[in-house]
Amino acid sequence: MEVADADIQRRLAKPYSLVLRDARQEMSATIELFSDVLRDRQRRYLGGMIEFGRKGNGLLEVRRMWFVKYNKPVYFQPKEVHQILRKAKHILVPKKHKPPFMRDLQDFLKRMQARKARVIPVCESCIRNDRLTILSKRNVVKVSTNEVACLSCARSDMHIDLKSIGAKLSKPMLRYMDHQLSRVKSVTEVVELLKPGFDPVYNSEITMYDELQAGKLVEGRSIDDLDIPDKLKDILKEDGLKQLLPVQELVVEAGLLKGEDLLIVSSTSSGKTLLGELAGIPQALEGKKLIYLSPLVALTNEKYNAFRKRYKKLGLRVGIRVGMSRIDIGKDGKVIVDTDVRKAQVICATYEALDLLFRSGENKQIGDIGTIIVDEIQNLAEEERGPELDGLLARMRFHYPKAQVLALSATVGSPEQLAKELKLKLVEYHGRPVPLERHLVFARNDEDKRRIIRRLVDAEFRTKSSSGNKGQSIIFTFSRRRAHSISDWLREHGIRSAVYHGGLSYNKRRSVEYSYAKQRYPCVVTTAALGAGVDLPASQVIFESLAMGADWISTAEFEQMLGRAGRLGKHDRGRVYLIVQPERKYHGGQDKYEDEIATELLAGDIENVEPFADTERCAEQILATICSTGLTELKSVARFYKQMLSATVPPSDALKHLVRTHMIRVREGGAHPTDLGKATSISFLTPSEGFDVAKHVKTMDTLEIAIKLSPFENAYLSNKLQQEVNAAFKTYMPTRLFSGVFSDISNVGTPGTGASRLPPWVFSIFGKWAQTFFKCECKMYPDCDHGKIEFGKWVVERRKEGLNPTGIARELRKEFEIWVYPGDIFSWLDSLIHHLKAVQRVAKVAGETDINEEIEEQIARIEKPKQESDKKQETEQKEETE
Repeated sequence: MEVADADIQRRLAKPYSLVLRDARQEMSATIELFSDVLRDRQRRYLGGMIEFGRKGNGLLEVRRMWFVKYNKPVYFQPKEVHQILRKAKHILVPKKHKPPFMRDLQDFLKRMQARKARVIPVCESCIRNDRLTILSKRNVVKVSTNEVACLSCARSDMHIDLKSIGAKLSKPMLRYMDHQLSRVKSVTEVVELLKPGFDPVYNSEITMYDELQAGKLVEGRSIDDLDIPDKLKDILKEDGLKQLLPVQELVVEAGLLKGEDLLIVSSTSSGKTLLGELAGIPQALEGKKLIYLSPLVALTNEKYNAFRKRYKKLGLRVGIRVGMSRIDIGKDGKVIVDTDVRKAQVICATYEALDLLFRSGENKQIGDIGTIIVDEIQNLAEEERGPELDGLLARMRFHYPKAQVLALSATVGSPEQLAKELKLKLVEYHGRPVPLERHLVFARNDEDKRRIIRRLVDAEFRTKSSSGNKGQSIIFTFSRRRAHSISDWLREHGIRSAVYHGGLSYNKRRSVEYSYAKQRYPCVVTTAALGAGVDLPASQVIFESLAMGADWISTAEFEQMLGRAGRLGKHDRGRVYLIVQPERKYHGGQDKYEDEIATELLAGDIENVEPFADTERCAEQILATICSTGLTELKSVARFYKQMLSATVPPSDALKHLVRTHMIRVREGGAHPTDLGKATSISFLTPSEGFDVAKHVKTMDTLEIAIKLSPFENAYLSNKLQQEVNAAFKTYMPTRLFSGVFSDISNVGTPGTGASRLPPWVFSIFGKWAQTFFKCECKMYPDCDHGKIEFGKWVVERRKEGLNPTGIARELRKEFEIWVYPGDIFSWLDSLIHHLKAVQRVAKVAGETDINEEIEEQIARIEKPKQESDKKQETEQKEETE
């Protein structure tokens, strides 16, 4: 008892607050002691009871009081109680727990010269758990129709409610839900997010994650005030460009027109490309050329057409280099013919097309370069394209050290570090052209996702911006087949939808673009892989999934895609919706769930640009540098190589690899490219690929060599066949023909595999596959590439017969139940022609000159099969006549 009394006295010696509330006994009150600092969820130090009585005159008095410590009551005399009450910094009475004698209690406290009791709203859940939280607008949350609680207790209630409806969320997503609760202040409304039938349009306030505001007000100067030629000012004003946008003003202030090399990081549609024109066109008028570089043929062609239309009035010639073959396939594909860049003052090119001029030693024909615009500089981080772009930047600076370099990007992680490494001055602008709302919506299954998409698309299309434009949507998903499935479902449910991806024919893509621009489609469904290449004026972007093929999309890719929502001059704001299915993975190799990925993407930590190249890629760039620059001294080559960001392999290792593959010879302290090395570099082959081609060119069919360099991968089972296989084997089988599962057709009939449930027509199809594609008898079968090679040869033969990509795709579907997109066939045939030319170059070096004519004929029959067939018939008829 003495210990308990001592503990209580020590506690009473410190500042404290008292809470008095009604008790079951008449004329009694519960008394609780808390800290004098009124924090949320503070724990009770002492608890007890105070009993009152009345004097003869009716006034209230203390009869006895006690605190309980160690399960034992410690009693206090009335005078001690008076002292305890007077010393309290706060005396609080919960609003719902006022003693019946509250007025007399206030009078008693006044007579005792204690503080007046404050009646306050408190969290009932906290009180029940011996804690105290005073409720205010800051922390009060509605937990039911008639009950409120503090934020902490409301979170606990929300977590219980989520479990009761079967919602299993990752820890990061639970933290997000906690955040939403603190914003929305209603457990019922937040839990509603995960209930079936939730309407995201009606409840947009609940789904809102945040809103990215338009950029800070930066007053852009008038075009007339720029230090550029008057005739350029007139051209820009004719196009409606009268005043600089915020990022443009910042870049001009940073030295754009004074030759400063710059890294410009700003959102999509913020006017970055025009900055390159402001710097480069005045120099082009003075005889120094402007080069615009991009990773995509479509983007390069778009800028080529825009520049040609704008600057022909200034007498400037615009040229293009994209390196396409001349395949004549009618409306199935557009062949962009390279122009003579020697006569052009403005040159639009893809990275590889410009680098080909360097590698082949033809860069002198370009002339003097004044300005180089490198669009999508974040491609430095790509595994395949990164080392190539890195090497190209180094080679450009070697050949044109005085040229102004402007690197552009909408999404770069650690831009300060990248600018430092590239020796560029950074101008970063975070503002968007229009405000952007970001929303998060939950779905229980695919059907739920589609219902939500339909509701969002329909509601957006019914709205009009202040400029009179209807709201249109872009829907991103993880595969082409899924894009078609979603689009078909939307059309069946009253939404006019179109699919848009690289596998479509050129004519179909242009048709979709035109109809979308005319606002005939409320939405297009596309793949995440095409995110950077989609330039459709959407007000709303919807992520049906957060995957790209077998991988989750990166933050940089996410930012690139959401940047498509909201276009200045067309829309008043943009909207982005992430439709997330908790506990969903799209591929077995994914280590996180979709809801967890959603929180990471919305947090917006963009990955750093950290180029990496293995020995093969590093050796390829060193070889390209030696062939392009003429540098041979080993020290000079090593010094140049170390300037590259992707130089992760010691130069000695890369040089040894080049020697082993016969790409260079080292003598007298110098590295000299062999003829094979030159042919390999010009062909954009890796050293190992060049070496293998040289080894097989004498014994292997040239077409097979070319196909092996880039086998056709994008062949899929038709929907009809896929459904039968899935049903028979009672699992979701891969859709790709060359996934490995279907390569060994001989195992399909193995007992117990489910093959017995397959209908006869499926066995017939598998038999055709075995006879046509999977007929290899080599030791490596079925892990060899012969199936892909035979498939490629079949496609080439159909092309030589005069079929266009659409016709070839139709034959594959009809004959083999294999689904292939015409756009993929066109791209593959174009790539095949480049690889045939590579084989031709290597064969010439190897002394196999007789192969030259054979390859020329192969290329001609692929590019223009009908013309070559007619020529062949004319020759045969002429020979018969003679």
